[in-house]
Amino acid sequence: MKKVIFVLLVIISSVPVFAQDHFTIGIKLGQNFSKVNNVIADKTSASYHVGVVTQFSITPHLSIAPEVILSQTKLEADPSILDVVGSNNLQPATYHLNYISFPVLLQIKPVSKFVIELGTQYSVLINQSKDGKEIASMAFKSGEFAFVSGAKLNLGGLSLYGRYVVGMQDINAIQDQNKWKTIQWQLGISMTLFGL
Repeated sequence: MKKVIFVLLVIISSVPVFAQDHFTIGIKLGQNFSKVNNVIADKTSASYHVGVVTQFSITPHLSIAPEVILSQTKLEADPSILDVVGSNNLQPATYHLNYISFPVLLQIKPVSKFVIELGTQYSVLINQSKDGKEIASMAFKSGEFAFVSGAKLNLGGLSLYGRYVVGMQDINAIQDQNKWKTIQWQLGISMTLFGL
C-alpha cells in the first residue's frame, strides 16, 4: 500500500511542474494477451484493460504520461496427459487476476503522428479467482513492478497503441521453487477528452 501511495504522490506532484505546458486527459480501452512464465499456467490468454490517461508536454517532442488502468491478467492452465499422470492435483483451470496499474511513461515523438513510449508501472492485485470462484488463499503476490515499452499512432483525437509489458519480479506467493514472471502484450485505442 505504501508503494501505491508513493506512485500517486509522484503523479500528483508532477501536475504543478508541467501545468504551464500542454496537458490532456483521456480514456483508453484495449486487449491484453498475457503469459506467466511457469510450468502449469503458461498459455497466452486474452483479457482486457480500461483506464484514464494523462499527458504533460515538456517539449513538442517529449512528454510524461501517467495513467491509471484497471487491467486483467487471464491465465489458462492446461496440463498435458503426462503432467496429469504424474500428479493428481493438475487439472485444467482458468485464473483471473485483476489489477489496478499505475504506469508512468516517457513519450518521445520523432514525427508528428508517431510516439514511442518507455517507462515503468506498478500494479496492485485487487482480486484473484479460479474458474469463476474467489481464491481464499493468495497464490499470487499483492503487487508487481514492470517495464513498459510501446508505440502509438495519433489520429487526431484518437490513438492506436501497442505495448509490451515485462514483469520485473516474481509474483509467486507460494513458497516453492517456481518463479512466476508476467509477460503481456497490450493492443488498444485511446481517445482524448480535453486538453489545456
